Amino acid sequence: MTRPALQALAAALTAAAFVACAAPDAAPSAAPPAAPSAPPAAPVDCPPAPLPGPVELRHASNVSLRDAGDYRVLTVAQPYPGGAPESTVLLPCGAPAPSLPAELAGAAVVEVPVRSVYAASTTQLPMLADIGALDVLTGVGTPDFVSGPEARERIDAGAVAGFATGGQVDVERVAAAAPDVLLSQGTDDPAFPTLRRAGVPVLGWADYLESGPLAQAEWIKVMGALTGREAEAERVFAAIEARYRELAALAADAPPVPVLAGQLYEGGWRVPTGGSTAGALLRDAGATWSEAGNRAAGGVPKDFESVYVADGAAPVWIADGPWPTLADVTAADPRYGALAAVRDGQVWNRDRRIGPTGGNEVHERGITRPDELLADLVAVLHPDLLPGHELVYLRRVS
Repeated sequence: MTRPALQALAAALTAAAFVACAAPDAAPSAAPPAAPSAPPAAPVDCPPAPLPGPVELRHASNVSLRDAGDYRVLTVAQPYPGGAPESTVLLPCGAPAPSLPAELAGAAVVEVPVRSVYAASTTQLPMLADIGALDVLTGVGTPDFVSGPEARERIDAGAVAGFATGGQVDVERVAAAAPDVLLSQGTDDPAFPTLRRAGVPVLGWADYLESGPLAQAEWIKVMGALTGREAEAERVFAAIEARYRELAALAADAPPVPVLAGQLYEGGWRVPTGGSTAGALLRDAGATWSEAGNRAAGGVPKDFESVYVADGAAPVWIADGPWPTLADVTAADPRYGALAAVRDGQVWNRDRRIGPTGGNEVHERGITRPDELLADLVAVLHPDLLPGHELVYLRRVS
């Protein structure tokens, strides 16, 4: 279907569904106002061009990119927890429609490089910025979740529309804008079939289901394939990977430091395992804790008493807060006062960079730049290893 025809169909779509969407992104401090609609991208003619060389993924396992002659097949093994694999055909702009094999009969075809992207997850925005492709961003799920200055500038200028403000996908708005692709935030949504029927491709973006910080960060290469900036994405990721490995090697030679990780939430405490992404960061920073040897993914639910017995004597606590002062820590739960890290004033929140609308950059850029987060952890746990390091995400609770 041509872009003008797609836009005509989208404009005629009625508001068949306004669907609630679960958002992994942390909520900002205030309810976001409705954002203006961004104009749809104008049709652009382009001569056919061959695909660049193949994209190699060395860490990520939940996504693959396979060259198939005149087009590329992007497959997400698990687009959301428990979801079946989904494939998308990436067709170079100007190329004729391909004859697809039977296994790709139902796959969406996305013309690349894309010229308009609707991004549901804030983790997608730093990737676009780092490869110099932020100009294709025309929609974000909830604008007030965004904290990065480059994306905020486009939002404030009215170049980016909100399409899931308040947690509901505005089907009519998305269809009328007719973006080249909508990137999900790794959740299923009943709005997606409606959008696909209207001709809006939806790509299940599930970087957070990867096991390991470098695997998550490597999704920048997927963004490079979508935007035609494969070389830039490879260069950026190579620098992230090299810096991360350098920091991990530095911390490996230092004595491990016991840490307390996580905090109480709705009465329970989820301690990260050594097999989780959070656990990998702690382990690579030279930390040790009760579940460090547990290679399962995710976290282990515990009550306060169990955590206190296992990790309560740890000299450093890596938490999320939000607690401006130690008095706020004990006000949240008086039992926190019995923890060694609270008594010694070594409580660290991951909230140094809060955007103007309340979004926390650790949930945005911190996911795609694990080298920066690892550097902060190494500096906190082993101050002598990184003298003069300026913290990016961690803040010591005063």
